[in-house]
Amino acid sequence: MHQEISPQIDFSSVETFEECDIKRQSVILNLFSDKKPVCLHFPTTTSTKVYDLKQIIFNRMLIDPEEQQYYTLSGKWLSDSIKVFDSDDVDFVTLNLKLRLLGGKGGFGSMLRAQGGKMASQKTTNFEACRDLNGRRLRTVNEAKRLADHLEQEPERQRVRKEKLLRKIEEGMVEQPTKKIRFDDTEYLKDCEEMKEKIQVAVSQALSKKSNSNASSSNSAASNSKALSLWDVVESGSDSSEDDASDNSEDDASDDDSDD
Repeated sequence: MHQEISPQIDFSSVETFEECDIKRQSVILNLFSDKKPVCLHFPTTTSTKVYDLKQIIFNRMLIDPEEQQYYTLSGKWLSDSIKVFDSDDVDFVTLNLKLRLLGGKGGFGSMLRAQGGKMASQKTTNFEACRDLNGRRLRTVNEAKRLADHLEQEPERQRVRKEKLLRKIEEGMVEQPTKKIRFDDTEYLKDCEEMKEKIQVAVSQALSKKSNSNASSSNSAASNSKALSLWDVVESGSDSSEDDASDNSEDDASDDDSDD
């Protein structure tokens, strides 16, 4: 499994180096997640390797040595046979401890090859996301060119706009000739004539009916007046005859009284 295995070191005496005059070297391990860093001390008389660090972490944190991965601050991976200290003059070394992660689903390479073939078949003509030799994107360069062209043509647009405005003002000040409108809808004209005739007929019929009703009412009133006048004459004659009869009877009665 491992190419080299360093000799066993008595790590129980690591914390007691301060009591002796032996020169020591330190290893600062940055742990994963939110765990605090660990500082380990080793004597310079022993050649400490990465495998030794794995054994110490296994004894302290019960992490399998095969799951431990050590990296330098620059991101370089360290194998088990690499020495932790390059020389005895190094006082301390800082390493990062990471755990081995399980791999994902297989077939990723074939998927990339399939996508690469599809991407190669679809040729694009839009290269605005690319950069030129100065590091600027072609999109930015093209926008700057379009803006410069727009500003350069602005005076011409202003001149054309003023000419259109003056032309509209002149056209509005000119007196427009009267237009003769000829109506050629024969069906509409025919309908209008028929409507006029119908209205005239209806009005004449209404007036004739009204005149007839007035004449009949006047005739009935005249006949009623004639009948009433004859009736009044008859009644007045009968009244006068009755009065004459009463007068004659009274005269006769007076004559009889005088004779007696």
